[in-house]
Amino acid sequence: MRRTLINCTGAIAARWGVWLGISLGWLVVYYSGLLVALVVQFGDWPNYVTYFNWPENVAHIFRSTPSLTDAIAISREEWLVEIGYLNTDFGMGISEWSLTLVPEKMLMMLIMGMLLATIWALNAARTRVCSFSEGGTTVTAAGAGAGFVALTGATMTWVVCCATPSWIVGLTMLGMSVAMADWLEPVGIWLNVMGFALLATTAFIMAARLNFPDQHVSSQSSAPQSFAQQSS
Repeated sequence: MRRTLINCTGAIAARWGVWLGISLGWLVVYYSGLLVALVVQFGDWPNYVTYFNWPENVAHIFRSTPSLTDAIAISREEWLVEIGYLNTDFGMGISEWSLTLVPEKMLMMLIMGMLLATIWALNAARTRVCSFSEGGTTVTAAGAGAGFVALTGATMTWVVCCATPSWIVGLTMLGMSVAMADWLEPVGIWLNVMGFALLATTAFIMAARLNFPDQHVSSQSSAPQSFAQQSS
């Protein structure tokens, strides 16, 4: 376990700048992709952006909610930014679709980006070329895990589907019926956990199998010495 942790931190430290860029860049790529998907799906450019005082709102929730458990559950759904399309054909207007930035989901995406960056760093640090089957298994596991987390971490709203940000909006955009998407919504937490488990397991296995050049050299140099000691 200790060797695995050392391998992991060593691979990250050797490519610290790129690792940080991938971790933070994933946030930008992910939410930009969601916004582009909404624009392409509905054919309208966003026409409003709303900023929320997230720290004050969370503090107000904890001050005014007697139950700590309820306060935590409510504050987890607080929004930071909302970007969407407001249809003004009816009265004062109605938000047809929107992309919301929720700090908890953003943190989840950041952790996912860190795991992806770690897998990349471990792959770049390997001293040998893996077999086709081994490489394919790694890519498949990491891709499946990233797909599960990305799907269930989406925070989009659509007036036809639901009024709160949910990952099932993405399912309806892909053609699934609203009733089926609503039925699948409780499964989201398990898909999310499975996604993170796949990413973490992939990184762990790659770190456990990693051999740095200095480790290889030291193991070779120690062999003649031990043989000489035995012969003497």
